[in-house]
Amino acid sequence: MYFESRGFRLHYRRWWVESALGVVVVSHGLGEHSGRYRRLAGELNARGYSVYALDHYGHGQSPGRRGDVGDFADYARDLCRFIRLVKHENPAQSLHLLGHSMGGVIACASVVYPAEDCAVDSLVLSAPAFVGAREPAGIEARLLKLLARVCPGLPLSNRLQAEWICRDPEVVRGYRDDELVHGRVTPRWFAGYQRMRTRLLAKPDAVTVPCLLLLPEQDRLVDASASHRWFDGLSGSVHRLCRFPGAYHEIFNEPEDGDRALDLLVGHLNALSRSPSQALRDMASP
Repeated sequence: MYFESRGFRLHYRRWWVESALGVVVVSHGLGEHSGRYRRLAGELNARGYSVYALDHYGHGQSPGRRGDVGDFADYARDLCRFIRLVKHENPAQSLHLLGHSMGGVIACASVVYPAEDCAVDSLVLSAPAFVGAREPAGIEARLLKLLARVCPGLPLSNRLQAEWICRDPEVVRGYRDDELVHGRVTPRWFAGYQRMRTRLLAKPDAVTVPCLLLLPEQDRLVDASASHRWFDGLSGSVHRLCRFPGAYHEIFNEPEDGDRALDLLVGHLNALSRSPSQALRDMASP
């Protein structure tokens, strides 16, 4: 399926449930695509939730150079328009935004800087990539800044090593063999990502909807401590941090922690599928 945003026909997938309890919109990570969330969508369908997931610009079956975007905020603009479409198709449903890794940064940006009427009932972040675990530093960082000015579209490695996405070898093998997965970014992409994440890290209290943060602490792709500090800056008592001490990056695909992560997600969704006032009272209680 496709929808239009900024003059581009962006691809998305829909796993729909009749008389659903609510809807989950998925914002995927760097270099991957919506199809990698098929299994998670099936689990959520079985528990009564419809799922929508788009391929971000330059990813999956959407158009655009792989790993490049003119303005990182364009991802959030696209996501906001996508949420608007989902709300139009599901007018009476609660809507929850689930962002993984880079998609967590995009999801957070769409909540803090909405480009459309795209209010959501909650935000769920899975290993959000507020800071990468192996980001360029020193001379390399200065060189990247120079390249962003003189050669912004130069394709570079995104440094995401497949063996670090999770501990399940079948998932790692599938990731490596997936023709829709790519491993590139450009200096322009990285500069835009840095600007956006700096803005978001500076104002965590701008997130006012209930937030569930699922944080794998053995993550070798993103810096879990940065996400923890961001969470500590959230205002109110309706937010929840769930830590997974031994887990790698893709928490829903982890052999030992995936089921727990799914249960926590479903519990969060179920709480908010009740009346909003009752849900907020329940989440605020010890």
